[in-house]
Amino acid sequence: MIGQDENKLVGGQLAEAEMEEAPETPVGDSQDESQSQKRGGQSIWVLFIVGLLVGGLAGFSLRPLVIPEPEANAAAPLAAVEDSGQINEPNPHQAIMLAVIDGSRHFQGDANAPVTLVEFGDFNCGYCGKWAAETLPLINEKYIETGKVRMAYVHYPILGADSMTAAEATECAAEQDRFWDYHNLLYARQGIGFTPANLKTLAGELGLDPNVFEECLANFADREQLENDIRLARVMGVRGTPAFLVNGFPLAGAYPYEDFERLIEGILAGEFE
Repeated sequence: MIGQDENKLVGGQLAEAEMEEAPETPVGDSQDESQSQKRGGQSIWVLFIVGLLVGGLAGFSLRPLVIPEPEANAAAPLAAVEDSGQINEPNPHQAIMLAVIDGSRHFQGDANAPVTLVEFGDFNCGYCGKWAAETLPLINEKYIETGKVRMAYVHYPILGADSMTAAEATECAAEQDRFWDYHNLLYARQGIGFTPANLKTLAGELGLDPNVFEECLANFADREQLENDIRLARVMGVRGTPAFLVNGFPLAGAYPYEDFERLIEGILAGEFE
């Protein structure tokens, strides 16, 4: 796992990034979770979490920007390995990414990209919006569109009821294959109030079928998937938004593009395990 002595920038200084912290109280309606447990008993997701704990990943937590010093004979990034038979026991960073990718649903970019970037976000999070406006477009242009980075999104709606409603709206947009367009639009239009009416208006701006979208949002039937995202974030030790994993290396906060670039380039060069 990542030692505390690695908790530093390449330049030797610990950085602090801006992020919204999760409240101590449970996210969501406890009655809803209780009813869900009664309906389904122990889900496959719970077994997956147990597998993470048994596998020794429970102690992993996202810390401020972690970029370890390059090591000699560093292993290639996970995605560069052709067959699983080449890895008998994945290193901790690889194991973390395998777990998170398995629990993620929304991806953009080349599935065979050597680097995977995972965003844990809340659409009401101002720092998430800042990162989406200032950093994501640069990452998209240099790395995602060129096939070097694949990006995944995991919901962590911690900032109120309308955070969950906005997350549900993105799932409705996903039903029309427009998750990432709606993801970007929500961040760009923060502050309007993510009411059902406003969310439907934004869907109309993207040209989504308004009737299909409204029906999905009014009778959202996949709340368990969002609760699974929250569980995944908590198991990984996410304490606030935005938070990121880049091939298993955590960046907790709205770090600028240069820090992502440094880490991605280091992974591509084989400098980091």
